Amino acid sequence: MRLLSTMAVLAVTVVLFSGSVGAVSRYFYILGAGDQAGHFCPPEGTTCDIKVYWSVSDEDKYDKWKICWKKKQSSTWGKDHCNYNSKLRKIENRFYVIPDLEIGADYRLKLEGRKAKNGKWKCLLKVVLRNVNYSPWLASGGICINL
Repeated sequence: MRLLSTMAVLAVTVVLFSGSVGAVSRYFYILGAGDQAGHFCPPEGTTCDIKVYWSVSDEDKYDKWKICWKKKQSSTWGKDHCNYNSKLRKIENRFYVIPDLEIGADYRLKLEGRKAKNGKWKCLLKVVLRNVNYSPWLASGGICINL
């Protein structure tokens, strides 16, 4: 059953772009529940650390990733979440354990890539991380708009 829900999460968070070269897929995913998936919620604690992965089929256009997050209740997609909580990752590292997320809360996540050719950051993907605990799940997010 958990595998089916994880597959459903992947289906919900896949973003396809069509162009002259072909389709590009970008998505966030998590690997199941509990410590085996990289999630850690201390006993009797109020926060969890949640491991989030991403996949970008056109990653050769980018030289770095930036994952950003903000508690959903206190933000809108119009705000730049990278001004609050963000972590830079090398291109070969396609995951991050987001620390100290409030149990039961929802968070907006955003992935940006730095374009290798010009050094500018581009929004690649947005998603909502729901129900932070040992069994969080991902829901569809907003559409990336780069102004």
